[in-house]
Amino acid sequence: MIFDKRSLLLFVSNALLLHLMLMINSSITFAGFNLFVLGPIFIIAPLYLRADQFFITSLLTGFWVDAALPTPFGLVTFLLLTIGSFILLIRLRFRAEKNFHPSLLAHVANLIAGLTLLYFSVSTNFADFVVLLSTSFIELAISHLLLLFVAPWFFNFQRSLFSIFDTKTEPESLPFV
Repeated sequence: MIFDKRSLLLFVSNALLLHLMLMINSSITFAGFNLFVLGPIFIIAPLYLRADQFFITSLLTGFWVDAALPTPFGLVTFLLLTIGSFILLIRLRFRAEKNFHPSLLAHVANLIAGLTLLYFSVSTNFADFVVLLSTSFIELAISHLLLLFVAPWFFNFQRSLFSIFDTKTEPESLPFV
């Protein structure tokens, strides 16, 4: 099959997670902080899809997220492709059909992406970044606590979309297919 329906389903579910995160952030502006829970968008595409379909999904999702977030354009796309390519290369080591490994990977991806986006959106030197990081530690901790609940729900949601739309529900067996 030239086009895998799962890549379109993953793009739509990733856009839904972005939309939910932006809605939550706009409703808690009175508190003075923002949540960043986009770690799960980095995980299922490299674990389930072939390499070409993964790149299509990552490009679409990355451009969508880059357009929505106030960060340098192309940074999320670059992060999606680099983190996803690393996961794609070592995906045989993870059990994608359960939630433990994908949730753990989502936390790591969320931490890397959050720190990278924070560093490049501030555009200061490293000493000022460390001071800013210490003040935004509360946001990071709350985001990861929320991610404990969001990531398993999101992965189950994506897997249920696979079964609802009669697509292949198990991951591809080899990383270079």
